[in-house]
Amino acid sequence: MSRLYISGNEAIAYGLINAGVRFITGYPGTPSSEIIPAAQKLKKQHGLKAFIEWSINEKVAYEIAYGAALSNIKSAVTMKQVGLNIAMDPFMNSAYVGTVASMVVVSVDDPGPHSSQTEQDSRFIAMAAKIPVLDPSTVQEAYEFARKATELSNKYNMPVMLRSSTRVSHARADVRIDEELYNEPMEANFKTAKNWHEFIWRFAATPKQRLKLHELLNDKIKKIADENKIKLFFNGKILMLSSGAVFSYLYELIEDYKLQDRLTLGKIDMPYPLNFQDFSQFQRVIAVEETYPVIELQLNTEGRRNGLVPGEGELTPEVCEDILQRLGLIERKKIVTVPALKRPSLCPGCAHRISLFAVKKVFGKKAIYAGDIGCYTLALNFNVTDTVLCMGASVSFGFALKKAFELSDKDRDVVSIIGDSTFFHSGIPPLIDAVHYKVPFLVVILDNQTVAMTGNQKTLSDSESSTDVALKPIIIENVIKGLGVNFVQVVDSYDFETSLKLLKEAKKFLKDSSEPAVIVFRHPCINTKKGLSINPVYAIKIDKKLCKGCKVCVNEFECPAIIFNEEENKAEIDRNLCISCGCCVYSCPTKAIIKGEIVKE
Repeated sequence: MSRLYISGNEAIAYGLINAGVRFITGYPGTPSSEIIPAAQKLKKQHGLKAFIEWSINEKVAYEIAYGAALSNIKSAVTMKQVGLNIAMDPFMNSAYVGTVASMVVVSVDDPGPHSSQTEQDSRFIAMAAKIPVLDPSTVQEAYEFARKATELSNKYNMPVMLRSSTRVSHARADVRIDEELYNEPMEANFKTAKNWHEFIWRFAATPKQRLKLHELLNDKIKKIADENKIKLFFNGKILMLSSGAVFSYLYELIEDYKLQDRLTLGKIDMPYPLNFQDFSQFQRVIAVEETYPVIELQLNTEGRRNGLVPGEGELTPEVCEDILQRLGLIERKKIVTVPALKRPSLCPGCAHRISLFAVKKVFGKKAIYAGDIGCYTLALNFNVTDTVLCMGASVSFGFALKKAFELSDKDRDVVSIIGDSTFFHSGIPPLIDAVHYKVPFLVVILDNQTVAMTGNQKTLSDSESSTDVALKPIIIENVIKGLGVNFVQVVDSYDFETSLKLLKEAKKFLKDSSEPAVIVFRHPCINTKKGLSINPVYAIKIDKKLCKGCKVCVNEFECPAIIFNEEENKAEIDRNLCISCGCCVYSCPTKAIIKGEIVKE
């Protein structure tokens, strides 16, 4: 055994690789994004024969990993909790069909939520699908449960979920790692048996055979529930049941407040499936879990149903203290006040900012801007986003909003804003619909050639994989032209004048034609080493005699590198943040921001 100081997501990667998993797919999404890069690093470090790569979206990732598991190769798929929604169809069906080799579904939840559209509970979705789910409380358990999930899946020939959460996946701890890799030879095996006709009913099941598969699934779940035991700690008359990071908080609080004789704490490693338990020796039984009542519903306990546990939000240690106080077990020692944080904004020099500034300049404040999931959601700050729902919804909303106004005999400009990775993920199908039904709205694709918000993963337009394998790049404009879009233009985001020209042409095209138009704004993300190294650097200064203090550069352009000196009523450049891209000069109505000679191309 060795000891490594690693994150929960890295621990999951170590656990999967140690357990012999050699086929891992996924789609990046905070807080799950670090699992695949960590597994790729292990593949390279140990020279493993394995396939560990990103997919176009979670559904495809799931189906690819599942296909490998049906071919007798141990597999895993990773995603965040809202990504599981995209993969729901194969997720639900795979529970019925089962696996041949093991398959672990890693879904990382974001209670709070800190970087997600919802704070849904993957454990609840696992329960709906009748798929067992493990819920680690610590980084060490993240490693151990990844192995345990692989073993359980292998034992019952069915997918097993490993549900982590932000506080476990992004925590770091000293973890004991087995140095010996389980590295059995891989033997792909599908349709090789002479009596294949005896098995095909399972892999290509008709509805009648699905009923039989459901019956077999119920038998598996019953057996797993029979083996699923609750671990009890302390000796109180009130039983508190928990799982995941919340268990760790409660354990520490019980020790801190010396409640060992008043509370018994039950640890549930596998929140689903659970059998009904006899808790008659306890005065009260309360489930404290985030974020949905998975344990509470199965064991019929107190919790959310009687208001002891909040119905929403992260169960932080402070919230757990509130629950103990509500039970009359403690008096709050102190209240911690966290100062308000500065709101997030696009990075200084981000090409999305100048692109969207140009869009707003041509289409104006009255246009409807349908936004999407990505860094560019922060265009909310400078009024170039009116809706945000889910991956790809910007294009669907563009379709819907334009049609809705048409039905009302009203003319309204509609602009859909979507990133390159999100377009590949879910933006293509609604654009096909828009072409087919001839809906005239503008689709703006912000192509920074990376999945920036989740850690700069590679996209399908890259010519090399994360492990330096040569790939065929997928060119966005070629895809769009192939869909039948007649107005497709590509421009460097930093070329402001050409951007304005193309946007005006697109606006005219939309007035004259009954079909969508697409402009791809392309510029590398400056938050990557390569993107920053090739970015132009200009000598930038603000002429304070020309600055009238209008704050357009601060409020309408919103670059963090421009600050406002209230005493002087003048804008200033924060040299610690400014990367001297020169884009801000276009935001100043009095031409007080001056772009000098180029310092570096």
